[in-house]
Amino acid sequence: MLHGAVATVPQHLVVGIDEHEASLRAIDWVAGRDLPPGSRVDIVTVTNGWATDPLTDRARVESAAARFAARNGVDVESQVRFGAPDRTLIEAATDADLLVIGNRRQHRLRTALDGWMPERVPTVADLPVVVVPEDWEPVNGDVLLGVDTATGDAALRFAAEEALRSRRRLSALRAWKLPVATATGALSVLEDPQLYEDHNRAVLADSERLLHLRYPGLRHRPLLEEGDPAARLLAHAPFASLVVVGRRHRTTLGGVFTGSTAHGLITQGRTPVAVVPQRRRGLVDR
Repeated sequence: MLHGAVATVPQHLVVGIDEHEASLRAIDWVAGRDLPPGSRVDIVTVTNGWATDPLTDRARVESAAARFAARNGVDVESQVRFGAPDRTLIEAATDADLLVIGNRRQHRLRTALDGWMPERVPTVADLPVVVVPEDWEPVNGDVLLGVDTATGDAALRFAAEEALRSRRRLSALRAWKLPVATATGALSVLEDPQLYEDHNRAVLADSERLLHLRYPGLRHRPLLEEGDPAARLLAHAPFASLVVVGRRHRTTLGGVFTGSTAHGLITQGRTPVAVVPQRRRGLVDR
């Protein structure tokens, strides 16, 4: 596949919705994408059959699907499924390229009582998940990638292809900070500030070379900054159309208590966040 033709490749997206306002932002985000003919959008709501009215659930997904009525060549389907919300939603996206959900970022207590869906789903899904905050407003900015060698290059590929699809520039940010000093109060020779900066500069340069090789038509720029990765990404996020990060772990608690970059972005930012697992299902080497 020619990388200049990425924008013409049909996509299969699944959008998980519920009764909250955040779901409308997820629908808006998908509706704003330039989906090529042959693409498919499945709008899914999940119920346990007890707490909600089936007629209301059906009306909700059909109303959401109606927002795509004018999209020529895009197949839109609405589904009401029964089961545990996170597992059932991920099962609905088994053959999808992307799963999109909303995030009640301004209602953290209510979100916790609902089961932390915005954190749990991206953590266990084996496909990229975009989390759209309820207070999101479209920004005509770059696709912002957090460069992290520990998560492989799946996030880099995803970010590059998203930038090509949306005809935007890719900003590749490598943030670094020195480790905490040893018990002796000194850093080892390998933790010398200049050596550490040089190492991270080399990591960013390697990512740049991969982008040049794989996506010659892509506009991109490197950003090397000292500081906590989540904090530096959050500083740039308000000017970005999408933030892309890789995923190291598969447990929600692992993300929360180890200071996951994705967790910080999802809970604190107003920009949609794409969380990409290390191994993307169906990823083909290019």
